[in-house]
Formats: sequence, structure tokens, C-alpha cells
Amino acid sequence: MMTDEQQNQQRLFAAFTPATAVEWEQKARKDLRETPLESLTWHTYEGINIKPYYAKEDIADLPFVKQKPGDFPFLRGNKNGNNSWLNVQQISVSNDGKQAVDKAVDALQRGADGIHFILEQPDAFDIAYLVNSIDLSSHSVSYTITNRPSAFLKQLYNVLEQKQVSHRNLKGFVNFDPVTGNGGLTKEELDEIAEVLDLTKDSPELYGVSVNGTSFSSLGASITQEIAYTLSAAVAYVHRLTSAGEPLESVLRNVQFCIASGTNYFFEIAKLRALRLLWSTVVEAYQTAPALAAHLRIHCATSSWYQTTLDPYVNMLRTTTEAMSAVMAGCDSLTVTPFDSTFKASDEFSERIARNVSIILKEESYLDKAIDPAAGSYYLESLTNELAQKAWRLFNEVEALGGFEDAYDGGFILGSITEVSRLKFKNIATGRDILVGTNKYPNPKESISFDPEALIQSAEFDTTRAAYPTEVMRMATELHLRKRKRRPKVVVALIGDANKRAVNATFAQEFFSCAGFETEKRQFSSVEEASEQLTTASVEVVVVSASESAFINEFGPRLRNHHAKPTIILADDPQHMKEEMMANGYEEFIFEDCDMKTLLEAVQKRLAKDND
Repeated sequence: MMTDEQQNQQRLFAAFTPATAVEWEQKARKDLRETPLESLTWHTYEGINIKPYYAKEDIADLPFVKQKPGDFPFLRGNKNGNNSWLNVQQISVSNDGKQAVDKAVDALQRGADGIHFILEQPDAFDIAYLVNSIDLSSHSVSYTITNRPSAFLKQLYNVLEQKQVSHRNLKGFVNFDPVTGNGGLTKEELDEIAEVLDLTKDSPELYGVSVNGTSFSSLGASITQEIAYTLSAAVAYVHRLTSAGEPLESVLRNVQFCIASGTNYFFEIAKLRALRLLWSTVVEAYQTAPALAAHLRIHCATSSWYQTTLDPYVNMLRTTTEAMSAVMAGCDSLTVTPFDSTFKASDEFSERIARNVSIILKEESYLDKAIDPAAGSYYLESLTNELAQKAWRLFNEVEALGGFEDAYDGGFILGSITEVSRLKFKNIATGRDILVGTNKYPNPKESISFDPEALIQSAEFDTTRAAYPTEVMRMATELHLRKRKRRPKVVVALIGDANKRAVNATFAQEFFSCAGFETEKRQFSSVEEASEQLTTASVEVVVVSASESAFINEFGPRLRNHHAKPTIILADDPQHMKEEMMANGYEEFIFEDCDMKTLLEAVQKRLAKDND
């Protein structure tokens, strides 16, 4: 007798003939004709090869596919009823914090569910004003504190007692994380966290052990690294705290992960699912109650790595998709970063836009109605499994090195992240990875409202972001524009029949356009014609693309007498002839997959000379 589910499937799909993965592949190969199916495979930074399609067979052997929300190992989370998350606004606090508290009160009235205070001077913070202004038993209020968090919490609990407010209903987290920030715990820092756990033992919804995976993602780590190193840092906390006498159950109940959500939409969804799956494996390894894994809290923030200074309104689109990934993956709370945060203090408008992202996703897109909407997706279930397996292998590699602190101290953690981030920077510089408005499709009419020189020299300007190298070049061109009343100019000189080299020439023109240069592509029939016309041209950079090596060898020396001494760049890979080409007057070389760092430095040096 057929079950109700089988009957429903028979009614829904009676008109369709079931197709196996083999049949799908045969059909795809036929439709692609001469294009190999394998050429559509995507090779990722995580070392995962993404196929062009996935089928039922890809998830047939995965044990978690039929599990439901609330089931161990909690890959689908532990939520009941709906996929609710807290809309948390982050607020930086200076001096006594009264202005920040007033802003928080306003935010809570305008759609925020919680507040995350970044305390620069926790000793100066007016806690009494906070308690009088915000009902801490109703709203989630969290604190990032860089030193002595226990002293701050003692003051908070004392004020609550004086005001006859129960501390048992406090909600949020205390973010004090020396492990991911500095690579290890001193005895004093360990004592601080132990005291935080002791103070919050009767406040079950106030989490005391925060592990910042954002410390890795903000440096350009791969998602596999982010998962593995976050887990490893969490294990370091568990080991050190339990060795110091803290009960294992108390530590595990208080663990929260702070995770960045990036622009790689499906990978970011799979990331949180894999993180919960592997955390359950860690908890199980401690031979304690598996249900303790359900207490893991995940706070997400939109990624700082992908935020851009140029064409900043595009950040609104980035943060929206990043937020969608986080909530679809089941985060417990979410902070959306204001779109202008890379170059100025955010104002009421940008903060409102950021706050409204969560509200729209909930009230208009109804993303709170379904728990783990990724469930059953052949691609996402497979991707979750692959990420988990890759991350678990890396986690075990770190543990074999002695754990997070030893691996960090030995250079393994940061060294491995640097390898990935360098590749990402290279792919962004060459246009393989796209940041819309920065390294692709720039806004030629964009007006920069801030002082570029002051921004670059500011300690707050994040130099680790993906867009930073391109932005520095753009800032240099902006300074040139402001001081010389015109944009720096680059001429891409095509000499002879340069069709064979057109790819490099086009790439060069796109690159300099994104850097804010006025660009012009000009065709010349001979070296004589090119040198005659360009010797007196008002130009800062000349890019040469020639059809014959003889043209290349002749052109460089001819342009040495240019009155403005432009930077001369060859649009080609010199290979073993680099020294000869440089002797002929070429200072740099531009082509797909070239070393953009030295090229950027050469052009910036040239512009800096003009701007002095």
C-alpha cells in the first residue's frame, strides 16, 4: 500500500519520466556539442570542484539528508516553528556612551531587535544610563570589550541589583576573543573569561565565550579555512577553560560563533550548516551530552572583506545577498553593515537602510517562515557535505600541530590564509573575480565626496579588504585630478596588426579605466607614426601592443625623450625576455595573470611624483 507521500509524488509527477544522472549527463553532452562538459566545472578556493549540475544520486549516501530541524547533529539548526533571527544594530561607543545609548533606543523603536555595543572605553561607559534607557530583560544587548570584560560585567550586575532588575533575563553576548585576535590566551585573559562564565552562569541567554570567525574571513580566508580555524579556536577555549577548572557543560553552553557572511551566496548558506554539523562532532568527541551542541549560537555580520569605497551604493546589493545567505542558513542574529562604513562614520540614512534589510527579508520576503529552505537541494546538501569534509581535514591538521595556539604561533594559520588571499587579490586585479563598480563596470561619473589622501592615511581605513589595491590606485588618480584639474591619461597604442594581442590591450584599458584614468585606444601603422604622435602627447602612461617584436624593440627607446616621462608598459608577457625589454625602456608588463602588485606600485610612484 502506498504512503501519502508516494501518492502525492505519483500525482505531481505522473506526466514526467524519471531521469537518472547518467541520462542527464548524456543529454548535457549532446546539447553542448563540441564544448566538453568538464569545462563547466568550477574550481574554488576551497579546493572543491563544483559540477555543472547535481542529481539525486549525489546525496543518496548522506546521512543527514532526512534529518529534521532539532535533530542531532543540528545541521538544520535547533529552531522550532519558524526561522526567526534578531536584527542587531552595531553601535560604536566613545566616552560615557550616552549618545550611543540614545541611538540604540531610537534603533529599537525603528525595527532593530537588539544592539551590539563596541566599547572603546568600557570603564567610562554610563551603565546606569543604559539600564534606565533600555529594558535589558526584553532586548538583546551585546558588548564587544577588548580588555577586562569581567570588570564591566560586575558593574552591570551591580547596577541591575541597585535598580532591582533581574540579571537572569539578560540576552546577548560578551565578545572578548584574544584567541582569534592574538593567537592565544594569557593567564590573565583566561582568568577574565572564567570570571565572565561565573558571572553569567545564571543568565542562560547571555553568552560568555565568543569565537570570531570574522578574524579569518576579514583577511581573505577561504570558507574551508574559516570553518576549520573557528572550530579549532573554539576547542582551544574549551581545553584551556576546562583545564582551569571550569565545568565542561558550562563552557559548551556558552559558546557563540561570530561569522561573516560573504558574497558567495550558496557557499555561505552551506558554511553555517557545515559549521553546526562539525560543532556537533566536536561536542560528541568530548563524550558529553550530544544535546549540548544545540546551544551553539551563531551571530552573523555582513562581510567587511567585500565592502568597497568606490561606487558604495553597490554595497547595498552585496549586503542584501549576504544577509539572505545568513538567514537562510539559520543564523540566530544578524548585523548588516551600513554601505558607507568604509570611508565615513555612518549616518542616520545608511544605518536605516542597513537595518531595513533584515526587516524586508522578514516582512516582505518571508524568509522567517521556513527553517532550512536548503533542505533537499541536491547541490546545497552536497556542498555542505564537501565543505564539512574539507574543513574537518584541515581542523585535524591544526590539531596535529598542537592545536590552534601552536599552529598560530608557528605561522601555519596566517600563512595558509595569506596564500589564499594573495590568489584572491590577484584574481580581483586581473578581473577574474569581480567587484562591481571597483574592478569591473566602474562609474565614470562618480564624484568622490571625501578627501582621498586623508582616508588612505587614516588608521580606520581597512587595508585588508579585497578592493583595497584597486582603491589606492583610484585615490591616486583622484588626487591627480584635484591637483592638476584633469584625470591622468593612458594611451593604449596598437602598432601594426595587433589583433593577436588585442586581449591584453583590452584588459589593460579596462584595468586603467577602473583605476580612474582617462583611457584611449589608438591604432598606428608603424613605430615611427606612434612615436611621432605620442612624444608630445599629454599622457602619464603608454601601453604598447604591437604585432611584431621589431616594433616592440624600437618603440621603447624612441619614447625615452618624451617630455613628461610617461610610464611605458608592454601589453604582453615578456617571459625570458624581461631584462631585454626593460633595457629597451619598458618599465612594466600587463597581461592576464600578471603580477599586478609591481605594476600598481610603478604607476602609483609615477602619479605620486606628479602630485607632490
